[in-house]
Amino acid sequence: MKEFNLILTSRRGDEIQCSKEFTILAKRMNYEIEVKRTKFSGLLICKIEGDPLEFVRKARKIIEEDPWSFRFIQRIIPVQWVVDFNSLKDLVRRIEIPEGYSFKVVVNKRGSNLSSREIIEVVASAIDRRVDLENPDYIIQIEVIENLIGLSIIKRDDIISIPKMQEEILSK
Repeated sequence: MKEFNLILTSRRGDEIQCSKEFTILAKRMNYEIEVKRTKFSGLLICKIEGDPLEFVRKARKIIEEDPWSFRFIQRIIPVQWVVDFNSLKDLVRRIEIPEGYSFKVVVNKRGSNLSSREIIEVVASAIDRRVDLENPDYIIQIEVIENLIGLSIIKRDDIISIPKMQEEILSK
């Protein structure tokens, strides 16, 4: 599936249960979805109709009500664009980060020989804004799966990490 706009992670061996749990969540939110396992343990790709950022924000509200009821989904990552490395520079040139705002680039790679440094250089050199690695206004999230690059411009809360949500509850 070249067309995907969400990435799910689970623990190794929990991919089937993660897919089922995610399907139940999506149906509760009235979304039609397609979930596909990848050849990488704990990694699934999904296609939903609509905006993946909106989906994640709605899902966060549901998960926050009872994060303990989610046993298999680890993270839900929105993907706004999917390109190959040769198209990355053209895509990044169209990215608009508002004047006066900062960004950082985060790269996660699976099954790729591309250099994270090279990817970051391509992205950062095309964006004329201040880089802030500690407290950026925007995160350019890059998920490399073999020869495909999923890219999103997100805020810190636009990736759902259920274990992190559970930790926050326990620390209060």
